[in-house]
Amino acid sequence: MQYKISDTARKVTIGIATFGLVFLVIGFFQQKDFVYATKINDHTVQVTYNGHAGGDKQSDLKEKMQSKMPGYLLNFHDVTHSSHGNHGNSHSTHSEESHGDHGNSHSTHSEESHGDHGDSHSAHGEESHGDSHGDHGHHGPTFVWDVHLSHAAVSGSHHENHDESAADHLSSMINNGEIAFFDSGLRRFWSNLLVNGFFFFGISLGALFFLALHYATESGWAVVLLRVIEGVFSALPIGMVVLLVVFIVGTFGGHHIYHWMDPELTDPNSSHFDPIIYGKKAYLNIPFFWVRVIAYFLTFYLFLLWFKKKSKQEDTSGGTKTHFTMYRRAALFLVFFAVFSSTMAWDFIMSIDAHWFSTLFGWYVFSGIWLSGMIMVQMITLYLRKNGYLPFVRDSHIHDVGKWMFALSFLWSYLWFSQYMLIWYSNIPEEVIYYTERIANYKILFFGTFIVNFFFPMVFFMSADTKKSAGYLIVIGLLIFVGHWFDVFNMVMPGTLFDQWELGLLELGMFMLFLGSFTFTVLKAIEKSPLLQKNHPYLGESKHHEF
Repeated sequence: MQYKISDTARKVTIGIATFGLVFLVIGFFQQKDFVYATKINDHTVQVTYNGHAGGDKQSDLKEKMQSKMPGYLLNFHDVTHSSHGNHGNSHSTHSEESHGDHGNSHSTHSEESHGDHGDSHSAHGEESHGDSHGDHGHHGPTFVWDVHLSHAAVSGSHHENHDESAADHLSSMINNGEIAFFDSGLRRFWSNLLVNGFFFFGISLGALFFLALHYATESGWAVVLLRVIEGVFSALPIGMVVLLVVFIVGTFGGHHIYHWMDPELTDPNSSHFDPIIYGKKAYLNIPFFWVRVIAYFLTFYLFLLWFKKKSKQEDTSGGTKTHFTMYRRAALFLVFFAVFSSTMAWDFIMSIDAHWFSTLFGWYVFSGIWLSGMIMVQMITLYLRKNGYLPFVRDSHIHDVGKWMFALSFLWSYLWFSQYMLIWYSNIPEEVIYYTERIANYKILFFGTFIVNFFFPMVFFMSADTKKSAGYLIVIGLLIFVGHWFDVFNMVMPGTLFDQWELGLLELGMFMLFLGSFTFTVLKAIEKSPLLQKNHPYLGESKHHEF
């Protein structure tokens, strides 16, 4: 049986990608580096910023603030150093949920961690990081200003709302984004590109891993699903290309996501010298990084091509010769994957927070990759089955994939909690800073991701009946799928955007663009081969697979 992509599927996938592209373009030109304001009294506002802002941008911001307050003279006093110790408290009004804990977490850990962690932030800025940031903590503000407002000599043009003080008016314009930087460094764009590139790359890689695991263990039950699995990992080059673009641009200084790439950090004569990153330069250096990237991508791509080639060969030749060749090569792939899955997680994600480390991080990322791949396999299988293309797929197959989703959700949850508990309990400064920043600025997303990815599978997939129900699997699967996208979001954004993040058209558009393009690529790949490997030695076992 040969699958042919329908006009409806073509229109839906391309439509999602097209709408995503439109939203992405609109969101791209709306990128801002937000500034935060806290009213001190009716004539004084404290302005805080964390991100890229050199002297010229800071001057432009002052001019913009002055132009927005006609009838007032604004006097700026730089209190960056003196205010950093109360950074958590000064931000208390910015976010009800997160910043209340920000002050507490900083007070607990700042004494130990800020000295070690602070230098890493210097690479993110331009002139201002060297001048105003100094030895402050990793996510300490680039600048803190006390802005005093006084009446100008000509006072006929004050803001119209006389019930609102000048400080209230200025604070409102700053906090709603009316006064902000345009993100000239495109930190938000590059960060989202990394999030989506890695997430969808991981989905395909998870499917490739499962195929290799299937052959290496000589499982029989999933034979009828192999073409779907092959279709999912066929989209692997999309993620590779996107990640390569992010890495290339970062290598040439186009963004500061991987701030360890800044050569000044490992130069003892530089004012931005970072002794911690200097100590890691044997591993975190650009030439060796690219050696590893090429090794990862070349290995995965060659195995992808080889598995697809042998799969088609098995259709025509039959017998066990091809099968046992697949068995040996799959075992070899798992050896490479065992090493590369961990080091790749360190290189692509953990190195964003270059001062931080976790021995569980590789396993944690791997579990999310594998689970996301299984969800995509399940979704595509259910779609094809509903449209009459997989009559040989029984409820028992759907149930088994559902069991994998259930088990992997628990594996991911176990690793999430283990990493969190061990780091938080030990209270080692260079480790705990990772969580203090996420709890402070991403609290709802951080804990919400865990709840979605643990609670829903536990409640709804505990029963055998729900793991066979297409309705339950689609709804819960989609929730977990989005939950793991947010998991990658939580891994990337705090180290690139700090507390300047948002969920808007840029995030929605890029996700839709990738989702539509990825799904279309998968369906086109499935279209190219028969849906059943007719000469697989375990085909009969799979067709008659029971619970």
